[in-house]
Amino acid sequence: MRLGAFVVKFLFVIRVICNSMKRGFSLIEIVVVMAIIAGIAGLFLPTLRKARKRALISKAQVAIASLETALSMYETDFSDYPPGDGEGCEKLVFLLEGPIANTSWHGPYMRFKERDLKNGNFIDPWECSYSYKYPQSEHLNAAYLLYSNGPDMIFGTEDDIANW
Repeated sequence: MRLGAFVVKFLFVIRVICNSMKRGFSLIEIVVVMAIIAGIAGLFLPTLRKARKRALISKAQVAIASLETALSMYETDFSDYPPGDGEGCEKLVFLLEGPIANTSWHGPYMRFKERDLKNGNFIDPWECSYSYKYPQSEHLNAAYLLYSNGPDMIFGTEDDIANW
């Protein structure tokens, strides 16, 4: 008899649980939970945007530093930097990645990933080409100019990322 009483109580508990699950949530409860989630997301969204912007700026700074290292190796081999007109860097990519039919060339000085190239130009995180200019006379403390227009994609603003 004890086993029979246990089975009856067990079935009763299962029925109570199933009945309470059938009720579900009211529309008000769902709306309140959604509002709370939206409020929390709204608090974190600006922070995430700032963090993403800082990460993209850091990525551009690292790319410029890598290009500077490659240019330094090129200059060591050829006793001069490659020419550049300041309009993109397609020629620079070609010269750094090679191969060049010259006995002084000890490259490649830099390998470019396909996703980082667009129409032969090395692109920054904002899908714009890095610019390279040599010889140059605008900044006396730099042998060459190497820069990204930065997040606003406009040259000459304070968010530009450059080697000078």
